[in-house]
Amino acid sequence: MGKSKKGSGDLGGRLLLVGAVLFAVSWLVPAYKGQELFGALPGWGQRLGAQAEGMLGAMSGPDWLPGWSACKFAWHLLTATDSPLPEDDRWKQYLLGATCLTNVLMLAGLLLVAARRLPLAIGLVLLAAAVADASWIYLADQNPFEIYRAGYFLWLASFVLVAVGALLRAGKR
Repeated sequence: MGKSKKGSGDLGGRLLLVGAVLFAVSWLVPAYKGQELFGALPGWGQRLGAQAEGMLGAMSGPDWLPGWSACKFAWHLLTATDSPLPEDDRWKQYLLGATCLTNVLMLAGLLLVAARRLPLAIGLVLLAAAVADASWIYLADQNPFEIYRAGYFLWLASFVLVAVGALLRAGKR
């Protein structure tokens, strides 16, 4: 009986480690169709209808980090004042844009888990963040496997794995 508790604790730790690694790797891998391994995001945004001189004009960042481009795109969705969307659909833009902030939650969560603090709260917060991050799938009008690439799915999976790992750790206590 003690062995099963130890096994579940080990499972939580392994999930946390795998989730942290996936989170790091996701920043290095293309997140959307059309993004090259070391490409930039504005071309994809233009295909979605964003104006190059508006939301995408200020986009810059390290070309070697595809996740940075995706995060910056989400940030521009969150902070854009010149949205082409009707007022009733702006909540979608803001929800998608807010997913860039979930990266801060992940980093803070990983630090707190490493310090062995608040695993239940971290697990629940990161699970909620994963639901928000999945909004890129459920708000898309297309097949997500045609739009998004491995980087997005690795990123999303990292939130789920770290959340479940933290919850397993909390259950162990």
